[in-house]
Amino acid sequence: MLERVNDCKNRCACFADAATGLIEHEWKKVRTKTRIPIGGEYWIERDATVTILRRISTEKFEITSYEIAA
Repeated sequence: MLERVNDCKNRCACFADAATGLIEHEWKKVRTKTRIPIGGEYWIERDATVTILRRISTEKFEITSYEIAA
């Protein structure tokens, strides 16, 4: 089941399903879908924020989000 993933500014970064590795991302009418394997990473950069999803198992993503220094 897809679950919402927020960035460090508490904005919706994407939706992800750890069981299948599916990640869906939509921003300004552009939709992206991808599947990542266990151990794979997906990076999302928006404005000055980076959100990284690392699939560590079929139950969980490790999520890191931070602001880029200007």
